[in-house]
Amino acid sequence: MIRSFCLTAAIAMAPLPLPAQDTAPLSGMTQVSPHMGEMGMPSDLSASESGPRVDDALQFEPFQQVEEMFLRDDVVWLMRHGPTDWSNLDRKEVAPTDCANQRVMIEEGIAQMRDLGTLLAQNEVLPARIVVSEWCRNQQTVRALLKGIARIDPDLAAAMPVRTEPGLNLLLSLQGSTDVTPLEALISSWDGDPGRSGPLLIISHYTNIEELTQFRVFEGETLVLDPDRDNLVLGYVRLRSAAPDVGHFADALASPLLDRDMALDMVDRYYEAINTSDDGGMMEMLAEDWVGYGLAGGTTEIDAEGLRSVLDEYRSGMSNIRFDVDDVHVSDDVVTVIGRVSGTHTGEILGQIATGRDISFKAIAVHRVEDGRIVESWQSSDRLDLLKQLKN
Repeated sequence: MIRSFCLTAAIAMAPLPLPAQDTAPLSGMTQVSPHMGEMGMPSDLSASESGPRVDDALQFEPFQQVEEMFLRDDVVWLMRHGPTDWSNLDRKEVAPTDCANQRVMIEEGIAQMRDLGTLLAQNEVLPARIVVSEWCRNQQTVRALLKGIARIDPDLAAAMPVRTEPGLNLLLSLQGSTDVTPLEALISSWDGDPGRSGPLLIISHYTNIEELTQFRVFEGETLVLDPDRDNLVLGYVRLRSAAPDVGHFADALASPLLDRDMALDMVDRYYEAINTSDDGGMMEMLAEDWVGYGLAGGTTEIDAEGLRSVLDEYRSGMSNIRFDVDDVHVSDDVVTVIGRVSGTHTGEILGQIATGRDISFKAIAVHRVEDGRIVESWQSSDRLDLLKQLKN
């Protein structure tokens, strides 16, 4: 198991309402599945040429712990440094500050951690203070986070208290901690900062985090801990783009469990893009040579542009059209999605003029996945039931 709070196989495509709150940090959150929430940039800000553009989003789980994770100042965010270059491993007995001879962050990882800082600042879920390991990749992470925060508010970034703590250094390495006692003590002693709001953010290493919590975390992923309950892990926060690394997830990369979670997440994003008319997001889920069958009726094959045309046809005939998922089945590289298409008949569709009726019909789609993208899709819908509703 990668984490003890695994995703459920049931995927809810429609964003669910948040609990009623007056607090600002919750206003930008959306529930995207039964157990997962998401925070992104406002669409008008992301589209602005002058403002910071972030195409990623923060994901957190479980959604049911949203208030505990984001509204308490006495919790601790325990984070692993950002994505690194696994082709350049740490030299034996390398010192924590010897950046030339250790594994450091890749440019993409730095950009991701900058985006993470931007998303945290934009959604008003910043830490009260940061404590970080001496290692270069950890120092790079905090610098990138602060640059991201500065994109929203330079004063917030400049005022952020940051302290380097050798006790957080890589476990059992040169000048590292011999055990997790310093890390555990730092977490257990946190009860909030009387002068600043927000949790304590600790940036350490995979080995230290796993030893303390028994959780395996991606690079750039954060666990939320409750010191009042013996450092209980309440949930996790990470970028939507976060992925397992070859250094600590070589086994999991080949495991059916992770493949399943990735497939479910991909299907979740694919149908969310369709439901929000985000054709760009939808196309990102499709391979360049994607082929679809049955989507245009009959046995005609269509490519990605053909899929756009089919969707446009349905959107012109049905306002508020959406595909709601009822069930998902994963077997090897095939994902089967069973659901229902619904909308209001406000335009011509299948040769039938608008009736203004609310219509709904069943559909099933089978997607073959390769290298994280959909390469082939087969779809069948109850067109007979649809025609009956349009004519009666």
